[in-house]
Amino acid sequence: MARRITPIVALALLSILCILSSGCGRTHANNALDAADYPEYAYLALTPPMGWNSWNFFAKDINEVNIKATADAMAASGMRDAGYEYLVLDDAWMASKRDENGALQADPNKFPKGMKDIGDYIHSRGLKFGIYEDRAYRTCQSLPGSFEHEDIDMATFAAWGVDYIKLDSCSAEGNGRLSSEDYAIYRDCIEATGRHMVLSISDFGNAAWVWGGKDTSQLWRTGWDIRSWMDSVYNCAECSAGSHRSHPAFNGLWQFAGPGFWNDPDMLQVGNFKIKDATVRESADQAHFGLWCILAAPLMAGNNLPVMADTVRDVLCAPEVIAVNQDPRGVQGYKVFVDGKLEVYNKPLADGTTAVLLLNKGRDTADITVTWEMIGLSGKQPVRDLWERKDLGKFADAFTAKALGQHGNMMLKIGKKGKLLPTPEPMPLEKYTITRPGVTSLSDLYYAYRDYSVPVYNMTFEGNPIRIDGKTFEKGFGCKNKVAFMFAGTERGDRLMGTVSLDESYEGDNQGRFRIFHEDYFGNRVLWDSGQMTKDSPAKTFDIELDNYNCLMLTFDGRNIETGKRANDVLGVFGDPRVIAND
Repeated sequence: MARRITPIVALALLSILCILSSGCGRTHANNALDAADYPEYAYLALTPPMGWNSWNFFAKDINEVNIKATADAMAASGMRDAGYEYLVLDDAWMASKRDENGALQADPNKFPKGMKDIGDYIHSRGLKFGIYEDRAYRTCQSLPGSFEHEDIDMATFAAWGVDYIKLDSCSAEGNGRLSSEDYAIYRDCIEATGRHMVLSISDFGNAAWVWGGKDTSQLWRTGWDIRSWMDSVYNCAECSAGSHRSHPAFNGLWQFAGPGFWNDPDMLQVGNFKIKDATVRESADQAHFGLWCILAAPLMAGNNLPVMADTVRDVLCAPEVIAVNQDPRGVQGYKVFVDGKLEVYNKPLADGTTAVLLLNKGRDTADITVTWEMIGLSGKQPVRDLWERKDLGKFADAFTAKALGQHGNMMLKIGKKGKLLPTPEPMPLEKYTITRPGVTSLSDLYYAYRDYSVPVYNMTFEGNPIRIDGKTFEKGFGCKNKVAFMFAGTERGDRLMGTVSLDESYEGDNQGRFRIFHEDYFGNRVLWDSGQMTKDSPAKTFDIELDNYNCLMLTFDGRNIETGKRANDVLGVFGDPRVIAND
């Protein structure tokens, strides 16, 4: 069990909870809990963690020299004073074998003095020590993972003075445990050490916000690994802020984040872009950083700090932009306007004002307007430019950013201090969770997680009625190529029933496979498997007894019948998948 909140921690949380409950009307504090129920580990990250991680620049080429130089640079460059406190060593720090006692040890060629020495050096610079591991037998670089060594590894980290753990998921599908079970073990082992260590879930965005990441950790990945080009940056942002990982009705994952628990679109690539045009490159750095700040994302820099350009430092250390990210109200920003490549994000703040990001993700120069109606204001309102740190004046009803070029953006603070501005209504639990007695058709719910292609509700992927063996289904899903989508559960359900088939319009020779999982892919907990089906295969029905489940994932996977590789043309249908609850 997680330790409950202590009086000292209660004081730290009290200010947060007072902010979240102040003002009039519905403010929707984003999952802020009553202090009595708040797990003690949440206080380690009441605002999004800030730091630096080695992977995006050094990858596996880390050593004592470049890590200590980075610690020096964090202290000397102003990064530490700007709030960056964690220095995290990513994969490839450890030796290829454990020691004679089964404990992890540092690679002797890279870190001849060991990890305790590295941790002490980091601490001596006024920073906190972060480290990487994987929850499987092997890390992503095929070094010793922590599976079946959870207790000794967490104890070892505590002895080294570790403050932050990034726990990866390469090969975790071989563990034979659900992700919620895996991470609960690490939480308990961390607590058993008596040392406070932040736990960061790195699972490539596999639905931690659905299956209970906040029960075990302080932050969780929402998408795949970020790369050093802007298409990747925008894709990662969309996983937290758009419909890449959840139903569009959610408008991103904002309602699943808040003080103590954060959606993580991955580490920063600011300073790593290989864009030749200096103006566009600087705009890209700003756009990337501004997005992460408005989204209340963890800020883990990943550039080469000892040789960081002044322009990059100015972005990473922009005080008023960082203040938006670190605002104690803890609201994750959300979109209030989209027109093609033009976007407006809003993030209500603890002082009664709101932060707004105007962003041009396209190549063509454009004006972008935020109206006060979009952000819950009216009349004349003061506007401040947070990048330039200057007041722009008072504006009635709207503000327009003129001539924003490629990756052009403005980060603004709008409004007067006072009562809290509301956030949107969060998605009600009953809209995406199996909570009711009787029969619940899954197509009456919003999926809370999705990967690969988008399932189509109540029709085939191509927009036709769902027909299986001559029967028309009014409810169900149409699928193409590969799709995975998940619904939250509350253990309220006795049976899951439905029918599957390849779409009757599909005339190709490839095959498709339907599977239903408890939780995500990593647990490999398959409740039902259709096997490979072709256009000539008869329909198959499933009738699954449900027992102690917290979420259900439906998948379809089209494959080339000869090579077994992904086939993009295969069409499949779920006919009225439904949960029956007897009470």
